[in-house]
Amino acid sequence: MKRLILSRHAKSSWNHPELRDIDRPLNKRGKRAAPIMGGVLRERQVIPEAIFASPSARTQMTSELLAKELDFPTDQIKFIDSFYGATPDGIVQFSRQLDDALSSVMLVGHNPTWTELCHRLTKGHLGNLPTAGILVVDFEITHWKDLADQGSTHAILFPGDFGCGGGQ
Repeated sequence: MKRLILSRHAKSSWNHPELRDIDRPLNKRGKRAAPIMGGVLRERQVIPEAIFASPSARTQMTSELLAKELDFPTDQIKFIDSFYGATPDGIVQFSRQLDDALSSVMLVGHNPTWTELCHRLTKGHLGNLPTAGILVVDFEITHWKDLADQGSTHAILFPGDFGCGGGQ
């Protein structure tokens, strides 16, 4: 079995309009939500063996906050340039090239791609994957190259369900 943990970055700040989109950091709500969501994963024993994230400031911050809660070394997070502005097809192609020694992988990125990817991989309709939202998808495959739109939902984790949605 292979598992993808799809995490959308936490809530970002719009306080500095002069910043490029890729440089926008997390706001207070995002800084609060990401560690809570990491703790939820830890409590449920959903632990990635690798974390790959978009290079944007908000995804870097989110992945590092998640990793700290998961006792995952932050210096082992890999930032993938192609995740910024990626399409669902691009993320699937990336996933199909993962090392088969890995069973559980976290991918941290952006909407609309992450919501579209969630729909595609589970053939489900969760609506919108909110900021700091996480979908855990299991695949009955042995090799990542066989990844297809056939996953089953293991967990849907929305920050509002854990007291870290809403507010600023």
